[in-house]
Amino acid sequence: MTGYGEGRESNKEVDLHVEMSTVNHRFLEIEVKSSEPIPFAWEKKIRHLVREKIKRGKVSLNVEAKWKPPFLSEVVINRELVTSYKNALSGLCQNLGLDDRVTLSHLLALRGVISPPRKPQIKKSLETTLEKALTKALKNVLKMRGKEGKEHLQSILRYLKRIQKRLSDLEEEIPTAQNLYQEKVKESLKNLLALGEDREKVARELSFLISRGDISEEKLRFQSHLRELQTTLQQKESVGKKIRFILQELHREINTMGAKANSFIISRLVVQIKEDLERIREEVQNIE
Repeated sequence: MTGYGEGRESNKEVDLHVEMSTVNHRFLEIEVKSSEPIPFAWEKKIRHLVREKIKRGKVSLNVEAKWKPPFLSEVVINRELVTSYKNALSGLCQNLGLDDRVTLSHLLALRGVISPPRKPQIKKSLETTLEKALTKALKNVLKMRGKEGKEHLQSILRYLKRIQKRLSDLEEEIPTAQNLYQEKVKESLKNLLALGEDREKVARELSFLISRGDISEEKLRFQSHLRELQTTLQQKESVGKKIRFILQELHREINTMGAKANSFIISRLVVQIKEDLERIREEVQNIE
């Protein structure tokens, strides 16, 4: 699922801003970036905190630190070096007979004149501040993912309701389809007997053909898997993997029913149910 969240936390030394985003991904992948070098142990802890709450998806996490004075040193200008540069350049212009004047912009561009602020080293005391900011960002991400998850769940439940209606229509069609199928089988067997085929062989063929046209067992198993899917969808913990397994079993049973179908109406309903199962499978890719 997709999600976005920010977390801000401060102490006397630094303002921390943690930004986190997630997108759909088959596995869990965590990318951590920071404006400051983060100790390995800290990054390891960050990944652990994320894994506790997020099981699937690509997670991008960025940490931005803004140091406060006096912990961030001021810009330093090497005045002695500037004076030396100025005297040397002015003397050079005079010796060469040039009218050019040495300006401040010329001097500031020279190497070593300005020393940029030195960033303080990350201290152990900042670990708690970072963890608090991360927790806030993670909470906001989970809130957004939770909202999206509910939308996917409602969509799945609508497809399940439609599947149940089509399965009910299929069930009503079974007696008529079986009667027609059995009549065709009997007619075929009469023709075989008329041709002098062995009665024992004909009986075996009859038993096979009748069993082939019976989809009652597959239908019962399909209904059982549907109930299991509905129960699983109501669970709070991560259920994506279990749902995908149940969908595989549902596909197996509906495919068998389709192979045994001896009615145009049943075949059409089987195709429609398979389409709805595929839509559910697509929705499940977005949830844990």
